[in-house]
Amino acid sequence: MRLRRTQEPGSPFFFLAPTLSVALCFIFFLLIGGTLLLQPGIAIKVPQAPFLLLPHHDPRVVSITGSPLPAIYDDNEEVSLEKLKTHLLKTPSKGSLIIKADQQAPYDLLVQVMTVGINAGFSIILATNDLPSS
Repeated sequence: MRLRRTQEPGSPFFFLAPTLSVALCFIFFLLIGGTLLLQPGIAIKVPQAPFLLLPHHDPRVVSITGSPLPAIYDDNEEVSLEKLKTHLLKTPSKGSLIIKADQQAPYDLLVQVMTVGINAGFSIILATNDLPSS
């Protein structure tokens, strides 16, 4: 007995559903994957140090960019020193404050941000890179 196929093997609709599924998964991956970056668009080159710290749970991250126009970033937005102070004082849980300062960042601005963090009740951690292995 010979059975007949219900659909022709060369039908273009046969491949439409899997192609659409793969395309939607790819778009969903790109939309979700973009939010997994810590702070997009802020290029920081932190100094090197011979030590690394243990990971901290739910840290607050503040970035300081370098010259020629130094800026402070908190929660992916540029803030002034006064606005950073109000943000840190409004935070209910006082944990650790990780400061990612560029190598070209002004030292006095770094000290001012550290002072604001200490006065707000945070423990200050400076982010560094590991030394390259020789």
